[in-house]
Amino acid sequence: MTSDEQPDVQAGMDPLGDIVLTVRGDGNGSAADYELPPTVPLAKAAEVLDMSPEDALVQARAGLFPERVIDVGDEPGVKFSVPVAPLIRRVGLDRVREVLRPAE
Repeated sequence: MTSDEQPDVQAGMDPLGDIVLTVRGDGNGSAADYELPPTVPLAKAAEVLDMSPEDALVQARAGLFPERVIDVGDEPGVKFSVPVAPLIRRVGLDRVREVLRPAE
């Protein structure tokens, strides 16, 4: 899949019953299909965007992180998650896969 192609991203269920994003490449290309988590911790999103986790946390707390963040956990402003679909649209499927699913 080239960087200007937009993959089809839909929610699905994996065999264990967990929600996953089903990412399908261009039907005319050779890109395989993948399953990715619907959200990732802020530190992983920072890695996808080539940011330091510390800068990402400061930006998330200030409402300035480049993508929407979800405040999770018992203590507000301490733990964040980031949806994966917007990260795929921002940097491309290849970059997201490179960080989230390293070569096996």
